[in-house]
Amino acid sequence: MNVKPYLDSTVDMFTDEKPVFASSTNPLSGMQIICKNIADFEQNILTQTTKSDVKSINAESFLDARNPEHDCAGCKAYPLTNPKDLTQITGYHIFGTARQWDASKEPYKLINEKTVSFPIGSGVMASHTNKKCLPYVIGTDDIKLFVQIAEAGEAVVYQQSIDAAYLTINNGLPETIFRVMAGYNPPQYNKDLFIQLHDDFKALSDKALKEFFRQKVQQLQRSFEPELLDQSEVQTAGKTPQTEQPTQPVKKTASLQILNMSSIKAQAINWLWEGWLPLGKLTILAGAGGCGKTTLLLSLIATITTKGQFPDGTQCKHAGSVIIFSTEDDPADTLIPRLMAAGANLRKVYFVQGHVNEKGEKKPFDPSKDMDLLLEYAKKIDDLKLLMIDPIVSAVGGDMHRANDVRRSLQTIIDFAQDIGCAVIGITHFAKGTAGTIPVDRIIGSQAFTALARMVWTAARREDENDCILVRAKSNISELDGGIRYEIEQCTVSDNIEATRVNWLGPIEGSARELLSDVESTENDGSGSIIDMAMEFLIGLLSPIEKMPSKEVHAQAKEAGFSPASVRRAQVKLNIKPFRPSGETVWFWSLPKIHRLDEPTHF
Repeated sequence: MNVKPYLDSTVDMFTDEKPVFASSTNPLSGMQIICKNIADFEQNILTQTTKSDVKSINAESFLDARNPEHDCAGCKAYPLTNPKDLTQITGYHIFGTARQWDASKEPYKLINEKTVSFPIGSGVMASHTNKKCLPYVIGTDDIKLFVQIAEAGEAVVYQQSIDAAYLTINNGLPETIFRVMAGYNPPQYNKDLFIQLHDDFKALSDKALKEFFRQKVQQLQRSFEPELLDQSEVQTAGKTPQTEQPTQPVKKTASLQILNMSSIKAQAINWLWEGWLPLGKLTILAGAGGCGKTTLLLSLIATITTKGQFPDGTQCKHAGSVIIFSTEDDPADTLIPRLMAAGANLRKVYFVQGHVNEKGEKKPFDPSKDMDLLLEYAKKIDDLKLLMIDPIVSAVGGDMHRANDVRRSLQTIIDFAQDIGCAVIGITHFAKGTAGTIPVDRIIGSQAFTALARMVWTAARREDENDCILVRAKSNISELDGGIRYEIEQCTVSDNIEATRVNWLGPIEGSARELLSDVESTENDGSGSIIDMAMEFLIGLLSPIEKMPSKEVHAQAKEAGFSPASVRRAQVKLNIKPFRPSGETVWFWSLPKIHRLDEPTHF
C-alpha cells in the first residue's frame, strides 16, 4: 500500500491507532515513510519552493497508489484547503512527472515516465489564499490556468465549474476581499466579475500576469464605483472582452489602498535558525576586521546545505541551497576552501559571477541594479534558503550615508527575500571611533541599514580570551539576550590548500552591549587585580551551593561593585559554563569542582 489518504483510512474505533495521512514505500530499498498528519507530510515529503505555498516533492517519494513504483521527486504540490476557510491547508494535490528507475546498474537507468495528478488529503485547491495582505482572489475552472496563476504568486481557487469557484470564495474568505473569475469560457452568473482570457495570456511572464490582473481588478472595482471614472474610462470599460489585449495599458487615477485588518491573517515568523535567522527578511552581520565574519557565515551555510546543527545545538529543519554574492573574496582560492573546511555541500551553493547584457557583453553583477535578474534565476532553485551579500553596501545605488538612498536600494533586497521566501544576510563593518556606543549605532553608513533589517548580528574578537563572540544587537522579532562563542582555526582541506574554519565554543550570556563592552573594556589596573577580585568573589559566592540562577549572580556582583565586563571575564577564566536544566526556563551558574573552596584541589 503506497498512499493512504486521510478520508479513505479505516480505523478500528476501539483501538488507539491513528489514521495514516500518507505513506511512501521505496520499491528499491523497501524504506517506508509514514505520515500521520499533514505536518509530518510537510516535514518529510515536501520542500519549500520559491513560491510561498507551492511546494516540491522530495527525492524517493513514492506517493501515487496507482503507480507505486514511480518516484514523484520534483512534482509540485499545490495546497488543498478547507472550503469553509480557504486559509486553512488540509492537504495537497500533486502534479508533475513521476519516474521509474532501474537500480540494477550504476548510475540508475530511467525505465518509464508518467504524468501524475492525485490528491493527498481532501479539500479545495487554493493557492496563496493565506496571504497576510490579500486585496483580491481569482476563481477559475481551468487547471492549467490555476497552475499558471499560482506559480506567478497570485491568490487563486480552482473548481470544476467557474460558478462553483466563485461560490467557494464567497463561503471561504471574508467579504472585504474582492473576488473575480478568470477563464476562457464565461460563467452562468456574475458575468460582470468575469475576466475573459485568450490564448496570448499563456505566454505572459509572472510579472506581466500580475500587472494584467492588477489592472483588470482595478477596472472592475471602478465599474462598481462610477464616481471614480471619467468619461474616457467609461469608454474603455465598455469595450468587449475580445478587443482587449492582456498587456494593454489602462488609464489610471490616483487612489488610496486600505485593507481592513480583519482580512489579514496573523502569521508566525518562519525561522531558518530559530531566534536568529528569519526567512523572508533581511539580516545584517556587522563587526570589526579580524573576527571572521565571512568564515562564520560560510560555516552557517554548511549547516544549511547539509541539514546540520546550528551553533546553539538546534537542528536545521529547512535545509536547502544558498546563493553567494561577494566582491570581497575570490571563490576559487578563498570561498570554496572555507566551504570545504566547514563541510558544506558544494552542489547546493551558487556563486554570482556576473551577467551578460543585451549586446552579449559580460558585465559585473551590480545588486543595486540587477536584482531582477537574480530574482528570475532564484525562482528556478526550488529549495533556495539563503542569499549572502558581501558587502551589503554594494547593494546601495548612491550614497550609503544617505537614508533615502539606502532605503530605496535595500527595498529591492527585502522584496527579493519576501518573493523567494529565503533569508538574506548582508555583511558590513563597524565604523571607526564608535567603541562603547550602542552596537547598532556602530554599523558603517546610514542608520537605515539597521532600520530596514529585522535582525542585526554583531561579531567581535576578545583578545584576552583568544576567542570571538556573535550576538544579536537588534531584533524586533526575537529576544536579544545571549550570544555564541567561537574561534577561527587554520586547517588543510587538500594538497597545498589552506583554509580557515569556525570552531563553535557554546553559548554565552548577556546583552549585546554588555558583551561588546566586555570585548572593548580597558578596565584593568595593569596587574589584573580587578579580574582577580571578581574571580575570588565568584568562588566565594558559588562554592557553598550546587547552582545559582545567573540573574542572581549578576545582581549580587553588581551590589559588590563589579561591572558586567569584569564578572564575565572572571567567569571565562574560571570556566563557568551557564546551563539550563531540563524543564527549567532560566539559566544557572555552577562553579567547577577544581575551584571550590571545600575541594582539596582548589588553588
